[in-house]
Amino acid sequence: MTVEFPVGYFAFNDNEAFNFQLNRFYSQGAFTQEELMDIGRKIDGFETWIELFTQLGEKVQDIDPFKAATCFRAAQFYTLAGQKDAQGNDLKHVLYEKCVKLYNACFAKIPHLEFTRIPFEDYEIPVYYSTLDNAKGDIVIHGGYDSIAQEFVAILPWLMEKGYNVYMFEGPGQGEVLMHHDKRMTLAWEHCTGAVLDYFQLNDVTLIGISLGGYLGTRAAAYDKRIKRLVMYDLIYDFYGALLAKMGKYAKLFDFLVNHPRNILWHWLNRQLDANYFTKWLLLQGYAIYENIHTPCEYFNYIKQFNTRDISRLITQDSLVLAGEADIYTIFYQDQLNALSNAKSVTGRLFTKEENADHHCQIGNMPLLLETIVTWIEEKSNG
Repeated sequence: MTVEFPVGYFAFNDNEAFNFQLNRFYSQGAFTQEELMDIGRKIDGFETWIELFTQLGEKVQDIDPFKAATCFRAAQFYTLAGQKDAQGNDLKHVLYEKCVKLYNACFAKIPHLEFTRIPFEDYEIPVYYSTLDNAKGDIVIHGGYDSIAQEFVAILPWLMEKGYNVYMFEGPGQGEVLMHHDKRMTLAWEHCTGAVLDYFQLNDVTLIGISLGGYLGTRAAAYDKRIKRLVMYDLIYDFYGALLAKMGKYAKLFDFLVNHPRNILWHWLNRQLDANYFTKWLLLQGYAIYENIHTPCEYFNYIKQFNTRDISRLITQDSLVLAGEADIYTIFYQDQLNALSNAKSVTGRLFTKEENADHHCQIGNMPLLLETIVTWIEEKSNG
């Protein structure tokens, strides 16, 4: 199975969040532009999103497993944590199992791609990997906030064809580790990353952290020098600060409330957040991913820890900082470059709308993104 990554970022839906996800499916090669235009016209809310993608997944699972897997993942993504299906089962888990089963059926067709689980603490870390004779080097990849590894496995054959050994793993708070073992995300990402390096005996690694993985990977590289090259795909210099900046004129008031959890306004704000499906979904995702987080105030205080402001000075490796002009995290692009004061080298790449790559994680132009990363790796690996 080899996926062709199309180029372009389109207006599939008027809702910014829906449209980004639809473009993500397009960039992954799961749908044609015409199919997503038709789907986008039908979506008028989260319930419609879940129903439409679930039905489509059921319809095409015997015809196009990759498309069906993407449909079930799409439905699962916006399902509320704790939501039940008609049989009383946890719907988020049911859809997860469906999408992973179909994804894995597709990945079984990728030559040389293998799968294993690494013993770690009291559970196992799942890893998709491929090793080649006379490989140019080792690339280790992981996702971020609410990712599953299967969403990214399609990029592995591309990297394999470039001559690299590849290892894609899930850590706590992600995919199987969360769904099967209920292991929540940890700030100390160097531990699970180190377990992968130990198991495969890797000592000269390029680490690529995707989305919130831009923070997680930086944390791992700060404390594990077997990582020789770090790719922030994209930068997460200040998770909380980026969300705060998006609030505009309400930012100062919101920040005040976050720092005053007993303020009486929280009674009102909690009701407002719970009444809006998107904010309710966002927070329930956070409660499921992070340990002992149960309220909006706790959530926003907790994510303050996900910043590279302090650990960037510990980075001594070659570092590639990726950002898109339209991404909310890009307001800290120059701050991140400056903070890497002890890095062996710092390369920044700011992608533009003209390149169809200005959104988060360069959705819209995966070929350009992958070429940028590999060209940089080859340059740094050759000294």
